[in-house]
Amino acid sequence: MKVKFLRKPTREELIPQDEFVIEKEVVLDNKTFQEFSNLPLRDYDFIEENKELMYFDELGIVHCILVKCNDFDYGFLVNSSGYSYGRYVAYIPLKLL
Repeated sequence: MKVKFLRKPTREELIPQDEFVIEKEVVLDNKTFQEFSNLPLRDYDFIEENKELMYFDELGIVHCILVKCNDFDYGFLVNSSGYSYGRYVAYIPLKLL
């Protein structure tokens, strides 16, 4: 198992704070998923095609897409805020959904 250790973390960094709504699940092939995992700031067609679904509402709730691959037990919540890259991204184990 792997975790992300934070140096001198604040409470906000340790405890998830953002409420979210998954507007759509996007299932990628293994190659594209790994590419996104390594280079989330690159432009992607699957983000461009769904960018109208990703926004912050008036209550501060994050509307996002779930990006996943059937070969992995985790995915990423993505909010592009109108861009074609992963402007806001959160790792999430799929078993938590």
